[in-house]
Amino acid sequence: MLAKLSTRSAARRCAAVGAVTLALLGAGLPGAAAGDGKSNLSRFYHQKVTWAACDADGPRDMQCGKVTVPLDYARPGAGTLELALARYRATGPSRGSVVLNFGGPGGAGVPTLAAGDGKPFMDLTNGYDVVTFDPRGVGQSSPVSCGIGAGSSDSGGTTSDANPDLGNAQAARKALAEWKKVATQCAQHSGPVLPHIGTVDAARDLDVIRQALGDGKLNYLGFSYGTRLGAVYAAEFPDKVGRMVLDGVDTLTEPLSEQGRVAAEAQQTALEDFLDWCMQDIACPFGQDRREADDQVLQLVRSLDKNPVPTGSGGTLSGQDLVGAIGQALYSKAMWPSLERAIASLVQDGDPRGVEAFSSGGLTPPVGGRQARRDAPERAGAAKTPRNGGALAASE
Repeated sequence: MLAKLSTRSAARRCAAVGAVTLALLGAGLPGAAAGDGKSNLSRFYHQKVTWAACDADGPRDMQCGKVTVPLDYARPGAGTLELALARYRATGPSRGSVVLNFGGPGGAGVPTLAAGDGKPFMDLTNGYDVVTFDPRGVGQSSPVSCGIGAGSSDSGGTTSDANPDLGNAQAARKALAEWKKVATQCAQHSGPVLPHIGTVDAARDLDVIRQALGDGKLNYLGFSYGTRLGAVYAAEFPDKVGRMVLDGVDTLTEPLSEQGRVAAEAQQTALEDFLDWCMQDIACPFGQDRREADDQVLQLVRSLDKNPVPTGSGGTLSGQDLVGAIGQALYSKAMWPSLERAIASLVQDGDPRGVEAFSSGGLTPPVGGRQARRDAPERAGAAKTPRNGGALAASE
């Protein structure tokens, strides 16, 4: 279903992230690195992170900091970038840090760790400072720009008239043409930064972060695309690898077309499971007729594509934003109650805030005064567990 919701590209929703994604995937091989690791980089390897309270909207016990890295590791004097970091401190004696990357490519780690107060990772703080970062080019780390403001009505491609019923070949050609336009815009607006957004650069940033944290070896937990980043780091700095866990491994060998096919199948399975689960609640925004639920989702997406809903930030929420929000929520059944409430608030009250939070990669707080009717989706007749790696793979 999600793979078929619309042939319109996601350019309007995530053009900057798309540019980072293309760059990361195109520069993911260890052999692309230049230089001898620390040659002329001593000033970057003599940093220490200065931790301070995050902004008022962040969890009160999460701390934020920054490190400086070279724009171009082959020419360390050619400019610098600042990377945003966040951490939860160890609650017991610290054995150092464990650095988390939640995937993407192009996913910002700081807001992801902040969402839900970082509760899924709190057990790690028994012995480690739990640290994450926004990779170069995204979030608060010198983000690339595609020149598309929040209220922009065009992403560089003529997507608003896209026909969801186009044949696969025609739809693919249209999508490719639109992404080429977006890529051109991103190159024009990002100046010298975009050519240095890549997996190898991010891996070398990881080593600077490791040193700035005061760790002799990198302890690392990576999900989905984060497994690729971890593998490249291990190839680049094999003597600096500590404890490393790679979850939902990117094989580095499968073509993107095959990854896309598997991702679409996994998203389809996860969406069907979510709808099966939602139907059991009288408050499900898609009603109680499972046979009609798929069409209800599709109609809602098409309606929002034709008539986007204004948001409080001055932008709009389109059908493709909803697709992104649903895809984000399908990562975990624990997010399903929040997704249900967010869509219900959108449909019944015209309140897009909950869906908007998912679209930006965060977890959804209670919206519109609604409180959780269920703390977890595990109840009698709950949905089946999605296929292995389903929701993770779908974000790639």
